Amino acid sequence: MRLKQRGATLVEFALVLPLLFLILDGMISFSMVMYDKVILTNAVREAVRAGSLIQNPKLSSTQIADVARSYCATYLLSFGAAPVVSVVVTQAADPVFQTPVTVTASYTFQSLLMGHFLTAMRTPLVLTSTATRWNE
Repeated sequence: MRLKQRGATLVEFALVLPLLFLILDGMISFSMVMYDKVILTNAVREAVRAGSLIQNPKLSSTQIADVARSYCATYLLSFGAAPVVSVVVTQAADPVFQTPVTVTASYTFQSLLMGHFLTAMRTPLVLTSTATRWNE
């Protein structure tokens, strides 16, 4: 009886291993998505804060967007590639006290682990974050 079951453990392990890799890939990908979402939200907050402060001269929409892009370039998980972040800034033509500044940023997340072989996310995921703050 013992000789017939000699390779059974190896066969069972070989059958279960792809499922374990798929679960592990899903957990790591989900963690990376959540991390990047938090970073994107913080980048938008930093940009809207910089844009809402009344200073002389007032930051332009391009400068506000650059704050968000710089934050994302520093902290997003991109593994060497420069992250492509789309930033839209909406503010009054002549921003004065108590006028809103809105910053919206979008980032396309793609799973970086097992490519498209065993990945749980086959299509790119677009992360978006928006923040609005009154000029101070």
